[in-house]
Amino acid sequence: MLSSVIIGGGPGGLGPIIWAAQHGLLPEWLDRGIAVIERQAQLGGTLGRFGIHSDSLGGSYLECLEAAGLPAELRPLRDEPVAHEMAHYRDSFPPLVLVDRYMRRIGIALAAMLAERSALHLCTEASAIHLRPDGSVEVEITGPDGRESVLAARSAVVALGGRQRWMQGELRPGLALASCAMRHVMPSDRALSAAGLEEADRILAEAGQRPILILGGSHSAYSVAGAFLGLPGAERLTKGQIVILQRREPRIFYPDRQAALDDLYEVAPGDICPRTQRVNRMGGLRGFGREMWRQIARRPGTPAEPRVVTLNMQRLSDGELRAMIAEAALVVPSFGYRSAMLPVFDTDGRRLTLNAELGGNAVGEQSRLLLSDGSSLPNLFGIGLGTGYKLPTSMGGEPNFDGQANSLWLYHNDIGAIIYRAIHELERKTASAAAVAA
Repeated sequence: MLSSVIIGGGPGGLGPIIWAAQHGLLPEWLDRGIAVIERQAQLGGTLGRFGIHSDSLGGSYLECLEAAGLPAELRPLRDEPVAHEMAHYRDSFPPLVLVDRYMRRIGIALAAMLAERSALHLCTEASAIHLRPDGSVEVEITGPDGRESVLAARSAVVALGGRQRWMQGELRPGLALASCAMRHVMPSDRALSAAGLEEADRILAEAGQRPILILGGSHSAYSVAGAFLGLPGAERLTKGQIVILQRREPRIFYPDRQAALDDLYEVAPGDICPRTQRVNRMGGLRGFGREMWRQIARRPGTPAEPRVVTLNMQRLSDGELRAMIAEAALVVPSFGYRSAMLPVFDTDGRRLTLNAELGGNAVGEQSRLLLSDGSSLPNLFGIGLGTGYKLPTSMGGEPNFDGQANSLWLYHNDIGAIIYRAIHELERKTASAAAVAA
């Protein structure tokens, strides 16, 4: 019986493993049995498909290799070229293609450890999870040769990444984007990819006077605007031709209250993280998305960018919204992500309805998967983009933060720790119950 099956070997799925590695706990966990299932041919994720920079500092990625408890198998990574290249961005924002190479190199090292001491299933798809009467789980998988099999474990972690379900997105109650006429539509995850930017360049060059609409006020929305302005086709754009339609003004990250005030940013008491004193630590725009906002908002010391404007969509009627969308040369939905899930069946073979399948948060406390009635599954966990994890006060964060924690650093630290400890506690209770029964 394995300790745990981790479904997905990207930055989220590797989170609990990397946390355990930093604290000297990974070798023992490997000996208890971990199986990682990944559909790609390598671990580490696919961040390299995005043509933008990270919104996290390079130093946050380097921390995991600098930990004192790191296993001997991972320590040589500190001196590899990709780590040195990342170190150049310790206090700035590395391109995601570099983050991708860095994470893949860590993935290669972890894959070797898994293959030698536990279990690794690359080019493998998981199709369903079944709860067993003894409190364990079974995960159905299909390997690269097409053969189906089942992995049994005490717990499972679902880390399949986030999906943009823009077709189901509503601009406001009763007005779905899918019901609007559009010339060209490109969700933000594609718009920020190399292929998407190439396509967007052509559309921008041929846009004439038609607007480019970006829907949403997330980091992705402002990153899309910044990425588009860097394209050759943007040279023809005129004042206010890129429009960011948002429901509310975004919150902006600052290292402290004084820095925000110096930037003419109004700070509410609830914007300040009590643990770090940072402004909008969790929910604020960072990196190049933040600088795009500062240019649009004409903040001190920043050149203005007149080609981009923001507009509150709540001030527009349904008819005005539909007309703007129909007129646009390109519409980019940036409504965020929802976690991808697998079918989960109870001990009687009945499919359970997960909260994520109804559009709600995938996880609750201790990152356990939520059912539609709000209860959680004790031995199933979720981590990664779009899970909707809400930070407890112990992790810090500003009181006004009402979003979800989608931070690679958190996956490798606080959230990874929560999942590891919950899995360890499950195994301890199982062992205690078995000892009592004996």
